[in-house]
Amino acid sequence: MGGQNFVEYVLEFIRDLTRTQIGEEEYLFELPNGELAAPTNDINTTVALALLTSVAYFYAGLHKKGLSYFGKYIQPTPVLLPINILEDFTKPLSLSFRLFGNILADELVVAVLISLVPLVIPIPMMFLGLFTSAIQALIFATLAAAYIGESMEGHH
Repeated sequence: MGGQNFVEYVLEFIRDLTRTQIGEEEYLFELPNGELAAPTNDINTTVALALLTSVAYFYAGLHKKGLSYFGKYIQPTPVLLPINILEDFTKPLSLSFRLFGNILADELVVAVLISLVPLVIPIPMMFLGLFTSAIQALIFATLAAAYIGESMEGHH
């Protein structure tokens, strides 16, 4: 019973955090399962997640503002157009590299410890890895929600 309460608390926290960032009412959460390694220790997975975030970013902005959404690229001056366009490409890039690097580093530390000290030391590191993975997922989701929320606002 206590475990169920904890999971419900965590899901409520994530849903409230997402509502705060984006302001929408309905969300669908799917938890990854069936893998021994973190699925995000592959750069292709993290890039795909970041590209989906970019698609959601542009869709939310276009849906909310229409074609006037593209006016943000020439704000505060048209001279900044290349920099503002570059910013939209660096957001998903930084999201994917941050998630990939942190998860891969955790996987490598655990692999090295298992090869050096096979029984005792890796177990606490695996639990630390679970905690780190949960934190990284929360950071990714929070940043993605902030980017999507930003696309629907009137200013940068």
